[in-house]
Amino acid sequence: MPIITKLNNGDIVEIITTDTAKGPSRDWLKFVQSSSARNKILQWFKKEEREENIEKGKDYLQKEIKKIGMTEAQLFKPEYINAVLERYKFANINDMYSSVGFGAISVGKIISKLLFEYRKEHEEENIEEKIEELAKKRKQPTKNSKSGVIVKGIDNCLVKFSKCCNPVPGDEIIGYITKGRGVSIHRKDCINVKELFEDEDRIIDVEWAQNEKATYKVEIEIHSNDRDGLVADIAKEMNNVKATMLVINSKVNRERIVITELTLEVENIDELNRALKALRKIDSVYDVKRKK
Repeated sequence: MPIITKLNNGDIVEIITTDTAKGPSRDWLKFVQSSSARNKILQWFKKEEREENIEKGKDYLQKEIKKIGMTEAQLFKPEYINAVLERYKFANINDMYSSVGFGAISVGKIISKLLFEYRKEHEEENIEEKIEELAKKRKQPTKNSKSGVIVKGIDNCLVKFSKCCNPVPGDEIIGYITKGRGVSIHRKDCINVKELFEDEDRIIDVEWAQNEKATYKVEIEIHSNDRDGLVADIAKEMNNVKATMLVINSKVNRERIVITELTLEVENIDELNRALKALRKIDSVYDVKRKK
């Protein structure tokens, strides 16, 4: 039986081990039931792969810093790093890198805190000051944005959908005034929203525009047992519900669990929910979730 099989009262289990395995798999974290089991797995990775995790953490942070258009010299000042270490109770910077590397804390949380410290020290660019000034004029009439989102009090505002949560019409959303890049749109349940609220002056009211015809990319992760024809069945179901597939990638881990990453193009949350419902009905699929 696969390791994800749920046990019933009275079941007798024989544990079969192998000499080739080096330890637990990270995929176990996605289906273990107890917090103690989860903590044991995390502790194993933290101890056994510390040096590797430190390098991974550095790499993840460097890529994210590059993605937002900044440099390490700008964000990795000692005072900024110390604020992160204090906020998340890290003993030193290598503990921070290691935690990011093995997934105990997200890259987004670290970057958000560094940006928060950076913004406290630096004057904002003129474009941001203009946005903040306009944002205070809540009573001004607003027009529909080409992006499908209305930023209250501002017409023709630059809007960017956050890649960390990929909101679609029907999701509850908030806006965050960024440095020189307009307003970033997040789902209210986004994992990074808590960090954004540390800088409440940058939060601005946004809403979905009515009758806007636009499409949005959504990333979905599917977990299933390995079998022939799985990808073909996924494609068939998406065609049945008229969902547009942009990307599909599948990989099988050593426990014979298939992890399929699927990118869909949808118009609203209803269309997304129909696709999710169809995916959950596919034989051998046991978990379908929207990536955050």
